[in-house]
Amino acid sequence: MLDILFVQNYYEQMLGIMHISSILKKNGYKTDVVMGSGSDILRKVVKTRPRVAGFYCTTGFHHKNLLVASRLKRILKDDTLTLFGGPHPTFVPGMIGSDGVDMLCQGEGEYAVLDLLKALDEKRDYTKIKNLIVKKDGELYRNEIRPLCNLEEIPFPDREIYAKISFIYKNKKQEVMISRGCVFNCAYCSSQAYKELYSGKGNYVRLRPIPNVIEELEIIKTQYKPTSIFFHDDVFIFKKDYCLNLLEVYKKKIGIPFACLIRADLMTEDLAMALKDSGCYFVYFGIESGNEGLRSRVLQRNIRDSQILDCARILHKHRLIFSTFNMVGLPEESLADTWSTVDLNIKIKPGYAWFSVYQPLPKTRLSQYALDEGILEKIDVGISDATFHERSALINKNPEGRKMLRLKNTANLMLRLPFARPVIKNIALKVPIDPVYNLLDKFLYLIFYYFRLTYKLNFLGQAKSALFLLVHLRKLK
Repeated sequence: MLDILFVQNYYEQMLGIMHISSILKKNGYKTDVVMGSGSDILRKVVKTRPRVAGFYCTTGFHHKNLLVASRLKRILKDDTLTLFGGPHPTFVPGMIGSDGVDMLCQGEGEYAVLDLLKALDEKRDYTKIKNLIVKKDGELYRNEIRPLCNLEEIPFPDREIYAKISFIYKNKKQEVMISRGCVFNCAYCSSQAYKELYSGKGNYVRLRPIPNVIEELEIIKTQYKPTSIFFHDDVFIFKKDYCLNLLEVYKKKIGIPFACLIRADLMTEDLAMALKDSGCYFVYFGIESGNEGLRSRVLQRNIRDSQILDCARILHKHRLIFSTFNMVGLPEESLADTWSTVDLNIKIKPGYAWFSVYQPLPKTRLSQYALDEGILEKIDVGISDATFHERSALINKNPEGRKMLRLKNTANLMLRLPFARPVIKNIALKVPIDPVYNLLDKFLYLIFYYFRLTYKLNFLGQAKSALFLLVHLRKLK
């Protein structure tokens, strides 16, 4: 019998699931994963009949997960327990009251899930397991948070869990994390809430020893033969000495092209040189808003325009292609602010400027700010908003919201056609052909961003990969 079947609705490697699976397999338990949502997933879970169905749950997509769990429990009853983990259950523990939910896991899940399966195996009480909120026989059991994991003690992520899903398993881009936790406290991010959750439970920001990282990379290089590595850490360069030492060893022992996330105010000439010299081909960093005051006061992201401009200069100098992260529809944002974001990107010339629609996530200071100021009535991200690209409660209320979206959707065209910039901007602001702008945005994403992610994959492989995602992501809406 399968011990746990993980359910995810992201078509990519999920390191959290992979880490939990690795520690479970090390202790003799059987794991598997299925992908998608709705009736298709329900059929797969019912057919498998695992002891536990584990739902990785993010805000927005949680609605569909709850629907599947509710229908699942009506069919399998207590033969299968439902366990919800991930950001949404961690910060919205009230979802334990939803139909079909047996348990929530708050925070890190490796040892909590292991303890759960051991208790089930030994027919012991599982209502007192740390990190779990359990609903059983009409009673609720809310347990304390356990100390943070020692990253060196956790087995390497279980990449074999995706062996039956060729889109992921045969993907030539492999993902790795060298750390957990972020040292920064941007208002729109849940990092601060995680730190509060784990107060007194150990160092929230943890780095793996370099030999431990290299050992995992050597296994990946030998077994999976990737053409690129993506370091999934929030800020790859946040500890400079560690980063420089890692890059030096990486160049000698691994030598695979890689991409990573950086932060503009941390970039220096020697870091850029080391990144380029060790095989970095693509970096990402956040701008979020082109209005420096809004970025500092509301987003609490204390990075000056001059630091962004200097970071871009250094990256261009060392021929490091970069992409930026940006948001529209922020609390207090005006149409002029949206244009400032587009304009700042035009000045620094990224390979691609990623624009998303701000969504008010639970337990973030920015969402609370929006509530306190009366900008937002409640925090509720629906499934229609969960793509983070098309709509939001704030955009819908803003009289200039549709124009903000049009600037977002045409931003990368203006980056590519500077001579036509005034014309494109004028059309976007005056001509309400929103479906055309949406389609343009998706096309530019495919050409200038997605094809960079599928590094060294031939054109046919890229096209097949893009078509797969287009078809399957539509199912999630």
